Amino acid sequence: MIKAILFNDDEIKQINKKLASKGFNSTSWGDSDIFNIKDKIKNHYLSEQKTICPYCLRDLQTTHGRYWDIEHIIPRSLQDNFMFEPKNLCMACVDCNTAKSAKKITTSTAKKKYPIKSNLFLIIHPHLDVYEENLQPIKPGFFYIPKTEKGVKTIEICNLNRFYKFSGFGTDDSIDEKIFLLAAALKQTTNQNVKKQLKLELIELAIKGSV
Repeated sequence: MIKAILFNDDEIKQINKKLASKGFNSTSWGDSDIFNIKDKIKNHYLSEQKTICPYCLRDLQTTHGRYWDIEHIIPRSLQDNFMFEPKNLCMACVDCNTAKSAKKITTSTAKKKYPIKSNLFLIIHPHLDVYEENLQPIKPGFFYIPKTEKGVKTIEICNLNRFYKFSGFGTDDSIDEKIFLLAAALKQTTNQNVKKQLKLELIELAIKGSV
């Protein structure tokens, strides 16, 4: 879990003025009069997250804007009132943020008071959830094992499966590496259905590797 940003009194006044301004909507995020707020958000969360994406858990080891987007956990296009809500903000890698886009990630219909109960969110919430309780990263940016339905939805909504093809799964050179990762996952998980699936994959890979 990450620590939410704190705005000072002047920044709160600026934000409230923006929220109350005529014509305010989700596209107002691009307005020049809030650049200072966006810079503060970016600097805070990159430091707080130690340049680690909260969804794929890759450490990008850079603060360059080409690799990061300010992330609105509940998309601002779905609820613009939470545009500056500290618990709705973090930094996400461009790939995860693009995959997540404006997909529905909460069952809450709140419009004024931000929901702070973990069970109201479909995916891992960077401020409310412990990542490893829901999703086991055997190797961030390579292989993940879901431990809960929320972990499954995080893989689906943030498209974490994208790493499998980038990692070369399905080629002969990748068999030993995948066997190692699956064996590690088998050792760590206590979910019997996951264990069964992992064993089947290990058998399949072992046969493929012996051909």
